[in-house]
Amino acid sequence: MNSIGKGESMKKRVSNIIKEVRIPMKSVFQRLNNKGYTLIEALLSFTVFCMISLCIPLIMNGFSTIKNDMVPPHYYEWNLFNESLRNELWRGESVVITPDKISFLVSGESISYEKYNQSIRRRVNNQGHEVVLQSVDSFSFASISQGVHMDLEFVGGEKVEGEFFYFSTEQGEGIP
Repeated sequence: MNSIGKGESMKKRVSNIIKEVRIPMKSVFQRLNNKGYTLIEALLSFTVFCMISLCIPLIMNGFSTIKNDMVPPHYYEWNLFNESLRNELWRGESVVITPDKISFLVSGESISYEKYNQSIRRRVNNQGHEVVLQSVDSFSFASISQGVHMDLEFVGGEKVEGEFFYFSTEQGEGIP
């Protein structure tokens, strides 16, 4: 047998196998055509990739905004400190004012506000460590008539001031 005869017999075998399996030739060619990667698929994939890539900075910005909102601004802390000191001084007696500390008596207990590192702390009977104001760069107390004037500067450079008044039962008591 020559090589041409072998080729013809191979064709017969393949056609016999196809007939036995009963796969129509059209479906074989359709499957081969559907397995390609088209330009439309590439553009669609690139569009999805770009959309995801453009959303990542927005998501990161959202997280940083949430993080910044979790830290209260200085004025919230200042207002809380202002009200608590005002209420305690209102009930206080024997107020002693120095530029860096204020001390007074409330119900027989000595209460003092003083600077500690970059914060102002409250102490009762010279014990404890209750931080009432944070990120404080500098502050000073000054005596005014029947009260105290406080100048305060936060670490960022923001300056605030407040006046706190107290009342005494005797004339001249509480004024240094």
